[in-house]
Amino acid sequence: MNESELKDLFVSSIESGHIFDSKNRNLPFTNPNNKIRIKSEGYFGQFDLVIAILNKENKGKTYQNSDEVEAYYNVLMRTGQLAEIARAEKCRIDRISFYPVELKSSCDTLDVRLPNQIMNGILTFGKSMVVLDKKHINRASLRFLRLLPATIIGYTGTKDFFRILSVFDRNINTGMFNLSKRRFAKTLGENGIVEGIERIYGRLRTLERINQKLVFNELYNSNPGFLKEEIEFLRQFSSIKTAMTYRKQILSFVKESENDKISNYL
Repeated sequence: MNESELKDLFVSSIESGHIFDSKNRNLPFTNPNNKIRIKSEGYFGQFDLVIAILNKENKGKTYQNSDEVEAYYNVLMRTGQLAEIARAEKCRIDRISFYPVELKSSCDTLDVRLPNQIMNGILTFGKSMVVLDKKHINRASLRFLRLLPATIIGYTGTKDFFRILSVFDRNINTGMFNLSKRRFAKTLGENGIVEGIERIYGRLRTLERINQKLVFNELYNSNPGFLKEEIEFLRQFSSIKTAMTYRKQILSFVKESENDKISNYL
């Protein structure tokens, strides 16, 4: 079947509750208590489908377990993406999660584009899902696909029935931006800075968070949704008078390294 046919079957499967999991994992997109909104060719055609999950459970205001902390970071980093649908659906912003879906029909091939498509979903929404036609479901392909950070769903070949083949249901929010506190303190100490390390670390973490918002929300010109404290932080940050010029320092460093041997770096 082609992509359009696979897409229609998968949407029908979601609406009919025909996605099965032999391990009985209660995933958000298979939970009948959740509302589901599906957009075809979502985010300017970047994804074949984007599934929005609206969790109707009455969550508390505090974040205690790992899943709740993960939801907190997802809201913090993707405020602009979540706010619009929260207003439209009149629900709390922390009850929304997105699943970008990449469809692979029998007319498609599994090649090097797939990891890039999965990473595109992760950078945009924190997670990714791949739906395979029956042709692609074999031992060799699944051995490879289960290593990827995506939930994999396969068509059974019968009506609109699909099954979950592997699950990666973790939001990826800060992995590539993490700043190791211990390594940072050690680096400052080696450069003669021993006081105010906690304050410096905290301010750099704030900058990291702001940078993440810009990366995650402005991929598609979304509003980053800055908090008042972040706006005030940027205002104070802009008042720093020190101007750093690197040209002379770099030229000096290059000149110092003229007589270095490659063995010096091994």
